[in-house]
Amino acid sequence: MPQSDMTANWNFHAAHKQLIAETHARPSQAITAPAHIIHMALKCSNETADRFFEALDSEKLETGPRHRTGKLNGIRVKLEKHTEFLSCTFFQELGAKKNQEELLTIIKRNFPMDETEVFVLLKLSLVNSIREMLKILPIEQRIYGGKMRDGIDVRSTFIPDENGIINFGLYGKNLTSDELGRRIQRLMEMETYRTMSLLALPVARRVGGELYACEQELEKLTLSVGQQTTTPEDDEKLFHKLSKLSERSNILLTETRYRFAASRAYFTLFQQRIDSLEEVKVGDVQTMSGFLRSRLEPAIATIESTAKRQETLTDDLSRAIVLLRTRIELNLNKGNQALLKSMDKRHNQQLKIAQTVEGLSIVAITYYAVGLVSYLLKALAKQPWIPFSATFLTALSVPFILLIVWLMLKRVRKAWDDRKQN
Repeated sequence: MPQSDMTANWNFHAAHKQLIAETHARPSQAITAPAHIIHMALKCSNETADRFFEALDSEKLETGPRHRTGKLNGIRVKLEKHTEFLSCTFFQELGAKKNQEELLTIIKRNFPMDETEVFVLLKLSLVNSIREMLKILPIEQRIYGGKMRDGIDVRSTFIPDENGIINFGLYGKNLTSDELGRRIQRLMEMETYRTMSLLALPVARRVGGELYACEQELEKLTLSVGQQTTTPEDDEKLFHKLSKLSERSNILLTETRYRFAASRAYFTLFQQRIDSLEEVKVGDVQTMSGFLRSRLEPAIATIESTAKRQETLTDDLSRAIVLLRTRIELNLNKGNQALLKSMDKRHNQQLKIAQTVEGLSIVAITYYAVGLVSYLLKALAKQPWIPFSATFLTALSVPFILLIVWLMLKRVRKAWDDRKQN
């Protein structure tokens, strides 16, 4: 059987094509010096991102619904949709367009830039000599860089110019265009993920003040929970305060959970990208990796510390609420026990009264029954064959009537108890 007929019978998973396409979704772009590369990370709506995709020419290559490469006016373009941003990279080789302004003009004229917010804006200039690379950067500013993997020299000040662009100078001697493309892609990703990981820093600083106020309030409320002499009214007020504070804490946690989690993920990607560059120190110039890590790690530590404080606050609030609820339940159980004892005592009193009433009822019923029977006995006593007087007969009937009345009342009470149980 031909091999094509055999493979045609496989029942692939519904996402099989997407999984295969993901492996090839982010190919690096081969580049030859001299060249200019502009890389952007933009915040925009899905509709605007689709317009970026649609702006490419008919020779566009679609690698999936989230990735596309193509050309526009001789400029190679690579687009990629991420979870919360759109990355755009524009490659301009040799003399197609020689200056930055013309390249930016092409970008602004063909893409809806006014409908976006810029997270990252980089310009990477690939040159043919170290001297040309140094000319790109301002002399009055401190320069960072080194030699990346495969021997690519890179320099940058990491300070935006008057147009808001962070400039990089790159020089790769005796490297193929594919090797240059791979290293440049890692460099752009490093800077993108570095910036995105810092988005949580302003949030952490804002939340820090609110967390401090919550922590101070929780400290006071916890001391109140530890007091031994409190009334049920005090515990109820304290429980409401703790509940409101817990609500505030949960709102803060909900508002920042995604941002802090995303920051951790971006920081992990940044570390992977910067490690893959394998930067080596050149002369007395501070390396990019050393400079960026020394600035980024304290910021990430602040974010992590704020996230940890939020978790600690939530846990402490939960423990305080559980402790107070336990005390309220214990006090409530004590009150219920006292109430049950009072009810039991009242029941015993009612039982004794009922028993007394029942005894008096027997006497009263017997008294009236004896009175009724005495009329019959008086008539019998007048008969000549009755040797006893009416008084004697009446007195003799009293014990029997008393026993009969007692048995009747006992039977009625038993029947009532049986009905109550059923």
